[in-house]
Amino acid sequence: MTPLVPGRYGRYPVPQNNATDRPRRDKRYLVAIPVPFFDRRGRELSASGFSAGRRSRKQELTECFGGATAVPAPGTNIVGGKILYEAGQVLVVSACDSREQFLAHRDRIEALVTRMGEDLDQDAVFVLAFDSDSFLIELEEGE
Repeated sequence: MTPLVPGRYGRYPVPQNNATDRPRRDKRYLVAIPVPFFDRRGRELSASGFSAGRRSRKQELTECFGGATAVPAPGTNIVGGKILYEAGQVLVVSACDSREQFLAHRDRIEALVTRMGEDLDQDAVFVLAFDSDSFLIELEEGE
């Protein structure tokens, strides 16, 4: 990875101005875990199993990085030679300060998605982790 230089992230310039006077913390690495809606045979997961899967991924990423959000993320998979559309799939997303912070938690996240794959009867599980220009604006209490 390219060393960080003030005003630059990797090979891209980063504007130093801030549209508000609020403190801004750059979140340079995103981590996302798709939570499937179907099992390996293409059967819809039980509502309780799906909800528990989503909750535990959000909790784990929150413990690692301080917060997480689940967003709808319809996807497709091939099951039994047929393309299966997973309208109910969600993506649990979190942001951390750096790749190094992600790597410090990588084993924990790997164990988490392995358990998820076993609990939700999956053939494979997927973790997305990548550089980001995301940021967090810290608001004062009550605003």
